[in-house]
Amino acid sequence: TDSGLILAPAQRDRMTDGDRIAATKTAFELLDVVYESGGASAAELMDATGLSRGGVYKHLRTLVEVGALANRDGVYELGPTVAEYGVAASASHAVLDQTHAVDRVARRIDAPANLWVSDGEECHCRYTTNADRAASPRAVGDSERLVESPPGKVMLARLPTRRRTELVGTHNETLLSQLETTRERQFLEERLLSAPDWVSIAAPVLAPGDDAPAAIETVVPSERADRIDVTTIGESLVETAAEMQ
Repeated sequence: TDSGLILAPAQRDRMTDGDRIAATKTAFELLDVVYESGGASAAELMDATGLSRGGVYKHLRTLVEVGALANRDGVYELGPTVAEYGVAASASHAVLDQTHAVDRVARRIDAPANLWVSDGEECHCRYTTNADRAASPRAVGDSERLVESPPGKVMLARLPTRRRTELVGTHNETLLSQLETTRERQFLEERLLSAPDWVSIAAPVLAPGDDAPAAIETVVPSERADRIDVTTIGESLVETAAEMQ
């Protein structure tokens, strides 16, 4: 049996852990060859990996199906899925290098500020600053589902309509309408599900292509939110987010 084979569904259950590890390593080896060469034919991939014709083609069919590779007239190139991951990862790293902007806006609005990064269907708090030394319900390492998080929602609002609908579901018309409004307004204020006495105000940090891999957020006690001009704070976050693009 070729160690590079990707087996049919009926055979997969009989694969050993070693078989699965070998198949995964081979898939990444093929991706590495394509990346380093800027594109490769099946014959070139056979030469580079030592796999049989059947083994290479079974991997290629799977990798094309999941979008990891694209077949351009017999030349295999990195596909849209890998490109999206790369853009998102590089954009997230670029944002995390600009935490000084989060510090600055926290001082300006005299409230805690946080930086969130999207990861599939969730978002994660990667940086916090607490300008006024007040208690805050946010901490580095917090994770929330995009559809339940104010920072997550402002990131969702920037996704293409099809992808946004996939994550939200067509049945959730209320949330889809809220996302449309958020996209137009550019920020969102909402009470936290996990801490109802606090109000979150969040704005998306955009990347090339208009997607939002990150969001900047401030949280204030609800009694303070009732006294302040939320729009002014939202606009400050939008301005800071624009600087971080």
